[in-house]
Amino acid sequence: MQQFYTEPARELPVYGNFDVIVIGGGVAGFSAALASARQGANTLIIEQFPYFGGTATASLMANIVGVRNQVKPNDLQVMKGIGEELILALLENGGAHSSPETYKSERHSDTKGDLSYTFAFDTEKFKYLTLKMAVEAGVHILFHTRFSDIIQGGDKVTGIIFENKSGRQAAFAKVVVDATGDGDAAYCAGVPYWQVENDEAPRLNDSLMYRIGGFPDDTAMRGCRTAGTMVVWGPSSGPGNAASGDGLTEEEIRVRLAVYDDFSEKKMEVPDLRDAYIVETPALIGIRQTRFFEGEYKITGEDVIEGIVPEDSIAMAANPIIHYYGYRRFLEHEGYGIPYRCLVPKKVDGLLLAGRCISSDQRAFESWRAMAHIFCIGEAAGTAAAISAQDGVEPRKINIEKLRRTLIENGAEIGQNKKI
Repeated sequence: MQQFYTEPARELPVYGNFDVIVIGGGVAGFSAALASARQGANTLIIEQFPYFGGTATASLMANIVGVRNQVKPNDLQVMKGIGEELILALLENGGAHSSPETYKSERHSDTKGDLSYTFAFDTEKFKYLTLKMAVEAGVHILFHTRFSDIIQGGDKVTGIIFENKSGRQAAFAKVVVDATGDGDAAYCAGVPYWQVENDEAPRLNDSLMYRIGGFPDDTAMRGCRTAGTMVVWGPSSGPGNAASGDGLTEEEIRVRLAVYDDFSEKKMEVPDLRDAYIVETPALIGIRQTRFFEGEYKITGEDVIEGIVPEDSIAMAANPIIHYYGYRRFLEHEGYGIPYRCLVPKKVDGLLLAGRCISSDQRAFESWRAMAHIFCIGEAAGTAAAISAQDGVEPRKINIEKLRRTLIENGAEIGQNKKI
């Protein structure tokens, strides 16, 4: 069989020149693009689905956790800024509710600055509100668009190549934010990375969420409930490699063929589900982890457990380490800081990381991976990208205090209010 095919060289139309391009419209990418545009940067975001949210919407992970420590001490709300703004908007229009029945936690007042640990939300209202926020901020949006490659001069990323119904195109930017989850742009740019293997550390498996209906309101079952339906945790794919074409396809096939068997088991365990039915399966399996990219600093489990807030902290996190120790290890402090250096990839300029691919060890990842924290990391990445583009300096050389000051002015929590 022929091993390689040489694609003929061709000229690509240039879609545009931007200050910032964000690849991926999940929670991290949405927050990055919104923050960048609000800073006045000319911002393009590309997304494969026709809505924002990624895992939150396309994978039906309809529950935001990590807004504050799940257990005492929980005086500090670590997620503020864009993530808090969205939750408050969802609460206002009936699109979210505090959900301690899903993740046991103390209920707070659910007002600005005093939100509860966890919220279940309506994925359709989430899609509507995030799109509305992005449009109002002036973000240039391309849906139904897939990233193909980076444009690179030496060790500097200068743009991207993407494909959609208009064909294969190029776009240039002063800064590119990789919010693909798998770090596809960083991978193409040659940033060093690693993937955990099950014999090295306990990897978080991917799984399929699905929505059910037709059950009594008082059904005792863990799930994300909204408007008479409930999203439940479904079959796990087991060990896999969702960062490859074959691997992702194999995982999708495995869990989708298992979904009705999984639901039958739930019906046997919970008699109230006898008349229930599956309403919806998601567009994408819930992918929990693939590649981690080497940054200027790798956040560690020790940082998390000790509650370290570094001088370049640009976001706070407080979620427990959920799996590494074989139990849910809660934190004995209000939270810890995410260093900006974790978003800055080694060797490559013109690029920032946002989302689950930032520089981290496994223990730390199992805490900061919570959706509430990803909102904050994305907001910091987008703000930094805008500052980098506007000040004409590489992301690794921006004024960190200017970034931190800007985040605080925009309502973010980066550790300035931590007491213990």
